[in-house]
Amino acid sequence: MLDNRNATILAVDDNDALRYSLSRTLQGGGYNVVEARNGAEALRLAENCPDLITLDVQLPDTNGFEVGRLLKANPRTKNIPILHISATFVEPEYRVRGLEVADGYLAEPISREELLATVAALLRLKQAEREAQMQATQAEQARRDLEKAHDELELKVRERTRELDERNREIRDLTGRLLKLQDEERRRLARELHDSTGQMLAAMKMNLCQLSDQASGRDTESLVKETIALNDELCGHLRTMSYLLHPPLLDELGLASALAWYAEGFTQRGKIVVDLEVSPDFTRLPEDLELTVFRVVQECLTNIHRHSGSSSAKIRLTQTPEEVRVEVIDAGRGIPADRMRDGKIVPGIGIMGIHERMRQLGGNLEVNSSDKGTTVTATLPLQQRAKF
Repeated sequence: MLDNRNATILAVDDNDALRYSLSRTLQGGGYNVVEARNGAEALRLAENCPDLITLDVQLPDTNGFEVGRLLKANPRTKNIPILHISATFVEPEYRVRGLEVADGYLAEPISREELLATVAALLRLKQAEREAQMQATQAEQARRDLEKAHDELELKVRERTRELDERNREIRDLTGRLLKLQDEERRRLARELHDSTGQMLAAMKMNLCQLSDQASGRDTESLVKETIALNDELCGHLRTMSYLLHPPLLDELGLASALAWYAEGFTQRGKIVVDLEVSPDFTRLPEDLELTVFRVVQECLTNIHRHSGSSSAKIRLTQTPEEVRVEVIDAGRGIPADRMRDGKIVPGIGIMGIHERMRQLGGNLEVNSSDKGTTVTATLPLQQRAKF
């Protein structure tokens, strides 16, 4: 609220007695009063921005209506409240005319109480307008500050996003190279086991067979035969390990033949019946696609054996001109609740590796699970593929 003791009122009246009486009344109300005798003097003193102007309508040089219009037209004085006071122009038409530019209109005679109450009301109105303007200014400044902060934050987010995209691209490139190196290393190890270690075991068996002939009828005959049996078993394990690292059929005859061999061996090793269904028109695929699909099936069957409890599994392999699609289905217990988060499956290392292989080739992997089983669907495009 405005303190009356700090409020300055410009009293404009050409009648010295009336102006003196008006000033005494206002000063008695606690206001500071500055006096003017005509319109020109009122306009000049108004430049000092008093808190309110009491303006007589009948002035010697001009009328109060014109002075009020000039005050409201001046940007410096337009917000100063104007109170018209007149003993002559008291008819309604003059009141209406006066209120077109003024904020109040009083007709003499005026009681002291009415004058002070009207002045106080106009000053309260001015204070309210001033506070509203201040709040609007503060709100606009706050809006500009917020907009600036938003722009700065948005710029930082774009910069961080650009940096993150660059790091992600580098990680994807590195992951692609690592996957390629992993496959090359598996192929090298499979070849080494088959060509070098396998040949050494074959030579060892030849020597053992000679020892078996020489040990016929001796105490060492049974020991040699047991060693030969161990050699045969080791050769079988070595051959299986070599094929699992990288099946030669994948390079020689293609994906369908390699999956048929793997499904048959998996059934024998895991005691899980695997049904492989390959569309009749399935053809050879690019090397990276065939290897990726084989790894998908390999990882899925491994998870079925370890976690599902299913006694059977089904593999569906189809091909269209646009894509190749593989589904691996089991009838097990499904993915446990502790592997779910917000309705989504938390992938293990194996599934994460498959996801990355699919992403590298522009493919998609879906895993749907319930208490009736799990279905893994992998789809890979045959055109516009990403490369390692």
